Amino acid sequence: MTEDTRTSKQPTLQINLGGLVMKNPVTVGSGTFAYGEEYHQYFDVSRLGAVTVKSLSLEPRPGNKPPRLVETPAGMLNAIGLQNVGLDAYLREKMPFLRAHGCTIIGNIYGHNPEEYAELARRLEAEGGADAIEANLSCPNVHDAKNARGCQLVAQDPALVRRYTETIRNATGLPLFVKLSPNVIDIAESALAAEAGGANAVSLVNTLTGMGIDPETRRPMLSNIVGGLSGPAIRPVAVKLVWDAARAIQIPIIGMGGICNASDAMQFILAGATAVAVGSYTFRQPDAAIRVIDGLEDYCARHHVERITQLVGGMQL
Repeated sequence: MTEDTRTSKQPTLQINLGGLVMKNPVTVGSGTFAYGEEYHQYFDVSRLGAVTVKSLSLEPRPGNKPPRLVETPAGMLNAIGLQNVGLDAYLREKMPFLRAHGCTIIGNIYGHNPEEYAELARRLEAEGGADAIEANLSCPNVHDAKNARGCQLVAQDPALVRRYTETIRNATGLPLFVKLSPNVIDIAESALAAEAGGANAVSLVNTLTGMGIDPETRRPMLSNIVGGLSGPAIRPVAVKLVWDAARAIQIPIIGMGGICNASDAMQFILAGATAVAVGSYTFRQPDAAIRVIDGLEDYCARHHVERITQLVGGMQL
C-alpha cells in the first residue's frame, strides 16, 4: 500500500460504548471465548477492545448433555446450555487473569429471574469482576419455564425486557448492555424496551433458533433438540436487524452475527453498530478478532477516516 492512500496519521479506533471506553470497537461473543485465558496462547488478549466472558450464573451450570454442537454448511448449531463455572469460581479463578493482563471486561450474566440478574450485576461491580454488564435475555438453548404470555425467551416479550432491564439497572452503576434475540417479529420493540429500562447499549444479535435431524437415525442431532444457529449464514439477517434497531433507538449497538473479517465488521458499523463482537469464527481462526482490529485500522487509513466513530451508521443511500 502506498503512502498516499493513507491518512496522515494513524486512525483512532477508540470508542465510548454507553459509558465503557474501549481502545477499539472489537470484543468477542460471549460463549465463544470462555474466560480469555484459553486464547492467550494465540495472541495478547488485552489487545481486544474488551473481553466478553462466558455467561455467568450464580451457581455453576453443567449445561446440556452432548451432543451439543453440530456443524452446518455456513456456521454451526449449538446447545451448550450456558455451562459455566459460576460466579464465585469466576471471581476466584478466572477474573484475576484478565485483570493481571489489563483487559477491559464485559461480564455476561444469566439468571432465572430479575433478582438473580440483579445479584450477579451487584456482585460483579462490588468485587471488580467486570467493567460493564451484558445481560443475556436471549439464549435459545436452555429449557426454562415459559412466561405467562407463552414466550420462551425474556427477549421475546418487550414488557419483560423492560422489567428485567430496570431491575438490573437499579442494582449496578456499571454500563449495562442488553443482549437481544433475532427470534422476534420486530427487533425495534425489544430494543426500545431495553432503552426505556435504562440500558446503555444493546447487543444484536444472539443466535437464530434452529435444529438438525439425522436422516439415518431419524433423531435430532442435538440432545436439546433445538439450538442456536451462528456463523456466516446469519450475517445478512443480523446486519439488517442492527439497521432496524439503529433507526429506532438512541443508545449504541454492539453488532454481532457471522463476523469473520474486517469487511464483515464494517457492514455492522455502517448499519449503525458502534462496536462489534466476533464469535463462532474464533473456533476456526483463533485470532480472528485481532485480524478484525487490524483490518478496521487499515480500512480507516485507506478511506482517510480519522476516527472510526465517523463511520457508525454511515451507509450511503
